Amino acid sequence: MEKDNEMIRQILKAVEESASKKVLVDIRELEFDLPMIHFYERAQGLRDQRLKVSTTSTRVALVYSARNKKIEEDVLFFETVARNRNLPYRVFKELEEARTWLCEPKSAV
Repeated sequence: MEKDNEMIRQILKAVEESASKKVLVDIRELEFDLPMIHFYERAQGLRDQRLKVSTTSTRVALVYSARNKKIEEDVLFFETVARNRNLPYRVFKELEEARTWLCEPKSAV
């Protein structure tokens, strides 16, 4: 959990320092087995953290590896919760699909 929090802090710091508007987060090698509530709380925490910084991204593509049905369900749940909080997050299994989405015009969300 602490590694997850540290990764988020580093990403938010990099976005703020670089003024990046589009972010690709590749977690295909990340091993995790977290309770569903973690994904719900993570989305809420990200929303709260984004409100505290001056520069935020307009799109975040999260690329994951669906090693099993639970991981796929958890990641899709996270995307739903994040989008319900007006966060610009989408999840993808394929890196190229994520890159394509990041490069689309903003109206194609």
